[in-house]
Amino acid sequence: MVNSPIHNNKYLHFFIRALIIANCASILLGLIYIITKTSHSLWNIYGVLLLITLLGNVTATLFHTKHRSLDYIYLVLTIISMLLLPLLNRNASEDVLNTTSRSVISITLLLSLLVLGGVLAVLKLRPFKKTDEASSYEINRTLRITIQILLSAFLVLGIYLAYQLITGRSADKIEMVLPTTSLFISIIFFTISILILKMLHKKTKAFVKATVIIIGLSLTVIFSLPLVITLATIQNVESNYMKAFGVKSADIIPAEKKQYFTDTPFVLPDYFFGAASGDHQVKQDILYFEGTTGIDKGIRLHFDAYMPPKHAEELPGNHTVLIRIHGGAWTAGDKGHLNRAQINKHFASLGYVVFDVQHGLSNEERLFEFLEVPANKVAGFSVDDMVRHIGIFTDYLAEHYEEYGANLDSVFISGRSSGGQIANAVGLGSKNRQHNVLNRNLTIKGIISVYPANGLSKKAGIEGTREIIDPSLLVKEDSPPALIYQGTHDGFVDQSVSKKFNQTYSEKSKSALILLPLAGHASNTYFSGYYNQVFMYYMERFMYQHQ
Repeated sequence: MVNSPIHNNKYLHFFIRALIIANCASILLGLIYIITKTSHSLWNIYGVLLLITLLGNVTATLFHTKHRSLDYIYLVLTIISMLLLPLLNRNASEDVLNTTSRSVISITLLLSLLVLGGVLAVLKLRPFKKTDEASSYEINRTLRITIQILLSAFLVLGIYLAYQLITGRSADKIEMVLPTTSLFISIIFFTISILILKMLHKKTKAFVKATVIIIGLSLTVIFSLPLVITLATIQNVESNYMKAFGVKSADIIPAEKKQYFTDTPFVLPDYFFGAASGDHQVKQDILYFEGTTGIDKGIRLHFDAYMPPKHAEELPGNHTVLIRIHGGAWTAGDKGHLNRAQINKHFASLGYVVFDVQHGLSNEERLFEFLEVPANKVAGFSVDDMVRHIGIFTDYLAEHYEEYGANLDSVFISGRSSGGQIANAVGLGSKNRQHNVLNRNLTIKGIISVYPANGLSKKAGIEGTREIIDPSLLVKEDSPPALIYQGTHDGFVDQSVSKKFNQTYSEKSKSALILLPLAGHASNTYFSGYYNQVFMYYMERFMYQHQ
């Protein structure tokens, strides 16, 4: 027996032993985290440990032992896992009937990476014979070169994606997915570069290896920027909030209620494991309007209701109402999984009564072809008609509010993109006699507007009254306070729209803009992403402060 190269280098030996401890600790803390469903800021220490451990496991595969086949399996499994984790987490989050909002498969994949990483680290400490090294796993030369070319092509793709991330505003699916999941992508390209290095022949020239290392590390850093810069931006967000509403976010929640709220704007473990939802109740597909005449003839509009758990008297929401309106450029989209269902679950678990509401759609050409379009709500509707439908829902709610335990004296209205524009029109119109569609028994306490498409419906060929198309014209001194969310790299709704809206609002009433860096359109769709976590933190406090 002879020692492996690891045994001959005390620093590598220390690194591998530390990696074993890190994997064991990450598994144990991960299980505790999942079971307890906590979100305290101290868990970020675990999040950093988890991230370092995953990257350490990938790096350790470069140290050759006779178990090279397991190294390759681990690298491929890491790439596959990082592709699947955001998809699985998002699907669980948006599944109305998934009460936990977490994916068992996602959690299993992540813990499996830690278990296998720990096993590989242990195996690397075992000495082996030189003959074992010579007979170790080797990939056929032709196959190896083919795989290397393919992986190199992925690095070139990574350079293109990095450019798209930095420049933004591509107005496509890349913009809608890349920024919010870029930390997963960072790990993927780090792993790809390690995989290429591991497959290179020993006699490969040094500059080739150096090129792979430089590109791999550069992509790793670039795709980490959205997280890093967002965390650095939180202080600016806090300043804007305090300037608008006169109080620090940390001082809004009383001590006896803090257990119900997120403790910090970002918890890193949630990004990987998904954020858990608290107890709540759901009723789906409740019909509130069936058109029988005119342009409404034949349409059927429904809503989903998310309610606090039974015996919710101690919860901070106090049965305050949150009406949420989906996006989709006035031509597509729907309630439920297309309207970030976990936001509904989250606020219901805090004691709010949340209504996820359908409205009619225009039959103009769709901007988002991949979105669903329920046939029961499509006609030649104008934006005014869509606003009118939300008004009809409030009439229904005023008649049936006791069935849901809803407090009509405290109502918030929220929407994203086209839904944000509609929410603005409904909320601001409540103070305008000519444009008020809200039932008089409801009192709007605040508007939460997410990259609102104010003034943009005409570009989609959809007509409407001037003040409805651009609700900023409806802002008055007595307008309810507003919280606005926007990404700097939104190619569908330029940040200038929200900046102008916030400026107009702030001059007459109270408004705060959460402007997050490198974020594109739909940047809050990954519930446990860094963008949405920051947004949820301030949305919680905005609603509690103004209810």
